[in-house]
Amino acid sequence: MKLPHEFYQLPLAFDVKQLQKEVLALDECQWIEHPDRFKGNASIPLVSVNGEINNDFNGPMQVTQSLNDLPYHKQVIASFGEIIGRSRLMRLAPGCEVPIHSDTNYHWYKRVRIHIPIITDENVLFYCEDKHVNMEVGQAWIFDSWKYHRVHNGGNTLRVHLVIDIAGSSRFWKLLENSYVPFDVNASADFKAHFLAYDLHHRTTIHTEKFNTPLVMTPGEMDGLINDVFNDALTVKTNRGSDIKLLKEITDQLKYDWRSLWSFYGESEAGWPNYQKLRMFILKQVNTFASDFVAGNSAPIKEIFIYCILMPALNVEMAEQIK
Repeated sequence: MKLPHEFYQLPLAFDVKQLQKEVLALDECQWIEHPDRFKGNASIPLVSVNGEINNDFNGPMQVTQSLNDLPYHKQVIASFGEIIGRSRLMRLAPGCEVPIHSDTNYHWYKRVRIHIPIITDENVLFYCEDKHVNMEVGQAWIFDSWKYHRVHNGGNTLRVHLVIDIAGSSRFWKLLENSYVPFDVNASADFKAHFLAYDLHHRTTIHTEKFNTPLVMTPGEMDGLINDVFNDALTVKTNRGSDIKLLKEITDQLKYDWRSLWSFYGESEAGWPNYQKLRMFILKQVNTFASDFVAGNSAPIKEIFIYCILMPALNVEMAEQIK
């Protein structure tokens, strides 16, 4: 998600000893390799599609058995009072890194990722654009995932973070007003974090995402996403006028024809082949864009258009789950 600043430390603090106790009691076999096989990266799903061991984004999220075995982790996640998306324990080995990337897909466009360090040291650095921070144990952070970012573990210990994905209710965004913003000259010196003590008898209720991907994207949502991408492309002075002109032609055709199809078919199965035909036609045109036609975060417009708009616009494989 795009944010006004690279990093925010939320006004929250957690019981480090209890978090570490629960993590260190986990069995090594519970850690799974990163789906892209990045060296030294592993995770344990805590909230996942159907509560199973996967890295999927689309589908009803449920608490996994691993999370049920971590009472304070459940209490921490529940304490936000938010609808919880895909969440995990994420581990990074010494000398390894999370490679530089930008989160430009549909899932991340309107979601933030909360990081709560459990095991770390001062040599673990989180980079976002031209800034970096060391997130200390027991703290809670979010960052601008639209910008290019990476993590490097320059320490001698395994770094473990509790990572929670949310879209965020108005309550959460109100909480952000009391956050500490590094590098901001106007940051308040009165920053205070509320501590959440471990309560052995606390009964947790975690509400998880049930509808996080459209069967067929509504015309209104498509219009909003297209307008965001187009306006972002306009901010980059090095983008060629011919590319801007073609993008306008492509997006207008997609918006108008998608709305026309929707007015007749809506989400009904009879319309799926027509939506798919339009989507593939647009994809061929988008694929003509060169990699130097970029958004304000330097990510290629082609990549953003495909992963943030075209791919999530139609998800017929979700028909049985989206009801």
